Amino acid sequence: MPTCSDANIKVDFVIPTREKPNDNLLRIVEHMPCAGQIIITTERPLSIARKNAVLKAKTEWVAMVDDDMLLPENWLMQVTSKIASNIGAIGTVAVHKNKHVAAYDRVVGTVVKLNKIDTSPHINNIVIRRKLLEDYNPPSLFFGEDQQLKKHVERSGYRWNVLLFLGVTHLGSSKNYVKIGIAYRKYGHFTIFQLVRRMVARFIFTPFAALINLSLTTFWYLSKLNIEFIAGWAKQYVDEKL
Repeated sequence: MPTCSDANIKVDFVIPTREKPNDNLLRIVEHMPCAGQIIITTERPLSIARKNAVLKAKTEWVAMVDDDMLLPENWLMQVTSKIASNIGAIGTVAVHKNKHVAAYDRVVGTVVKLNKIDTSPHINNIVIRRKLLEDYNPPSLFFGEDQQLKKHVERSGYRWNVLLFLGVTHLGSSKNYVKIGIAYRKYGHFTIFQLVRRMVARFIFTPFAALINLSLTTFWYLSKLNIEFIAGWAKQYVDEKL
């Protein structure tokens, strides 16, 4: 399978953003070998924005990168080297600039490879087959839209592949985890088993993350996110039963 290292291969980029992408990301992409046109979308919600922007691309494979990411200059060549006939999308594990989340990931990574966690699509930096978006009709989502797209790719008969760390940095801050929990329950992204698994993992790993940073703030920060997610999931569950 040819990759972008071949002179005739180009990959267009889609960058969803609220206003405009950070200048560093744009500069990196503009100088990246094999990068085609850059399509910036401010459409809302994010699930619809991703679909419409990808369909504006002219290339078979489209890179989709969130506006709060930084990529190494060889990111595209590394990711496209993993293209295969059974692959629908390829993402990579990113390092978080948020020190609390980064510490948690370091702890989890000692137990299980981060790219093997089935509930983490790593949609913030992927390449995806353009044709898979043609028959994609997502609900209007901002939270949980990554899980929705992953499900669509897999139901289309392709694998969603995640690679280990290649040098990508995530600059963004935390989202509203109550709303994320609600979306994950509403659209079936988390079963009860997966929720319990998350709770147990957070209970075990959060203290170790706090030790890595020697910070009680890390403990309270991660605990807060977990409680918010559980509260959102439980609220939606109760609403469905009433």
